[in-house]
Amino acid sequence: MKQTTQPMLWLVGTLLLFSMVLTSCTKNTARTTPANIQLTEAIRTRLAAAADSVFKKGQTPGMIAILSAEGEEDLILKRGVANMATGESMSENSYWRIASNTKTFVGAAVLLLVEEGKINLDSSISFYLPEYKIPKGNRIKVRMLGNMTSGLYNYTDDDYFWIRMNADHFVKTYPPDSMLAIAFSRPNNFEPGTQYEYCNTNTILLGLLMEKVTGKTARAVIEEKLLQPLQLTHTYWGGPDFISKPYIHGYNKDYTVLQDATNWNPSWGYTAGILISNFADMKIWARAVAEGSLLSEKMKKERFGWIGNYYGFGVMKAGPWIGHSGNIPGYNSHVLYDTGRKMTLIILTNMDTDTPVESFSEAFRTILN
Repeated sequence: MKQTTQPMLWLVGTLLLFSMVLTSCTKNTARTTPANIQLTEAIRTRLAAAADSVFKKGQTPGMIAILSAEGEEDLILKRGVANMATGESMSENSYWRIASNTKTFVGAAVLLLVEEGKINLDSSISFYLPEYKIPKGNRIKVRMLGNMTSGLYNYTDDDYFWIRMNADHFVKTYPPDSMLAIAFSRPNNFEPGTQYEYCNTNTILLGLLMEKVTGKTARAVIEEKLLQPLQLTHTYWGGPDFISKPYIHGYNKDYTVLQDATNWNPSWGYTAGILISNFADMKIWARAVAEGSLLSEKMKKERFGWIGNYYGFGVMKAGPWIGHSGNIPGYNSHVLYDTGRKMTLIILTNMDTDTPVESFSEAFRTILN
């Protein structure tokens, strides 16, 4: 989510949809066996070789990927280290910053509030938040914030923003108002609703909107609407405190010297990228996102109302893969699910500089084609 107006989730070719024929369960197990194995030994071998090939390019200290097909044993690929100081290996049980995957939570929470009648997607954001004096806010509908068509300036595109945070050693807490002040000091990039452009400012405003209509913090809304119903007990709102143990260390070299960015204050991300989770929870969430769990049929149409066959309401699409990408100092990830094949693909690199997860994702998805 950092320093880019275009997310890095690219479609690689046309993905082949496999049909799934499930056999009946035995008395002693609830697990089903698909008639057509998707993660065959040959495919697993090719994926492992691809992981080796990409990792040798040296773009990241560590990488971990989980590929899961319904009824089959998960394939877990690990390369490199989770802690450069100790040599500790990458682990699927560790916590990490999910960055812009947070947007999928915010989008779902907003749509649930729409269903409750607390938010109208066709109302302007200035109707709800007049105090912020949003540029052209009376013409920016709530829907435009969710599908990235508002035209607002993306505050993370401001170079001085990052220079200032680096000067503050990434320990300072930035409230949402400070990010909006940067965004609103610049002219809008285009007229509301006329085109798509990825923008963290949009999701900051959706967080403030949730707080305004509920009288609760965005954190509380996400917990009550999503984390608790889906029992995502290892997903939580990040802050200035250290990540819960065990955790994967994250690294960054945007400022010449390689630095451990694990505990850089993520407050600037707010609802655009502040959540922390682990692989167990993200496996559950990946499927919930792609299937529109907890949403009514009407809200699913809003969720998956694709702009350019690419971005919905807080969710991305690349062919049959639905989910999101994440990029925050120290962590770069893809969290994806293919509803046709019932397959999950989660990839994390503990380096965000130059978005190394893209190379792994492209290689893996090419093989899965």
